[in-house]
Amino acid sequence: MAHPDEDDPVVAEYDVYITPEIEEQLYILQYLNRPPDDPLTESTGTKPSQVRMKTQSGFVEVDVPLDTHQHFNRQMGVRWGEAMRKTKQIGQKAYGIASGFERTMPRPPRPGAASASAGDTRSTPAPVTSLEDDNYEEYIINFDDANEKGHVFNTQTYGGQIQQEDGKGPNYMLGTFKQNELHLTKLNGLVQMRTQFHHIDAIAQLEAANRRREKEQQEGARPTEPKAFMPTVKKAGGDTAAELTQAFMKATNQEKWKTFDYYDEDVTASYPHEYTDAHILQTKDAYGTYEECLFVHDTAAAPKLHADMSNGEYLDTLSAPSGGKGLKKKMPQKRQELIEISDESDEEENEEMLANEEELK
Repeated sequence: MAHPDEDDPVVAEYDVYITPEIEEQLYILQYLNRPPDDPLTESTGTKPSQVRMKTQSGFVEVDVPLDTHQHFNRQMGVRWGEAMRKTKQIGQKAYGIASGFERTMPRPPRPGAASASAGDTRSTPAPVTSLEDDNYEEYIINFDDANEKGHVFNTQTYGGQIQQEDGKGPNYMLGTFKQNELHLTKLNGLVQMRTQFHHIDAIAQLEAANRRREKEQQEGARPTEPKAFMPTVKKAGGDTAAELTQAFMKATNQEKWKTFDYYDEDVTASYPHEYTDAHILQTKDAYGTYEECLFVHDTAAAPKLHADMSNGEYLDTLSAPSGGKGLKKKMPQKRQELIEISDESDEEENEEMLANEEELK
């Protein structure tokens, strides 16, 4: 009789349904360095302000607002905010691996741009790339005004790359419950989101731009002259690891971001007395998409799954070795004949050995 502690009773049973394939792409964003009890919602002041994706390379970034009034370093916030603003003004669209580790440097002014008339809009001055700014102290004193005008680093960015199905790993599905029903929807990929340090990349980019500018001031800007070139035939290839990585980084840098709207999970529950019509629409859209895509609507007409193998065949398949389709049938072993060894032969050999020893003596 089984011990009471070893008893494992069935506490619940669910009917499992697999939803039909949807047109939308379904991904799970896993925030690895964020506690699960701190969700990105409007009620906590961390509703994402922007979600963007590079669909070809699979990079995803989510911007989350920071609380600039509690536990916030205003000096560094202004320094990092100005670095981000100036690099974006130069033309930097992405940072880190999402940009292919490419940096956009300021272009030197065109000849005659300094002498152009003030009314000529084509002669725009080169953006300021200096790390030292005379307005830093003013931004810190008038911090709230500087924050509204974009001079403060007030956004935390999470980023990752989509881990798409490659046919070798497991297939992940998203499960949603409705009473005693479990509805499974196939995922298109997982994204492990980590904190991105774009402000550090912006500081390094400005330092590199300043070094280039100082070098040009000391040595003088090189005049643009026509250069001779000789056409060469490049060998076909590009299949090595280094060449594939270089091509991927180049394509990633050239790919543009696609932005998406973010709908909070339940705004009306967060603000039961202060929500507006816009909040109601967001909640309806969020839950409407949830109900439409993640459930089987007509469960009575849903097709039933039938196994193509018996229980024994299923167990044989699970226990098959890697690369095999099933258990290999064991070949019947031949019955070996038993050879009886008598102890009399050993006694005769011992007697002969003793007799030989006596003769030698």
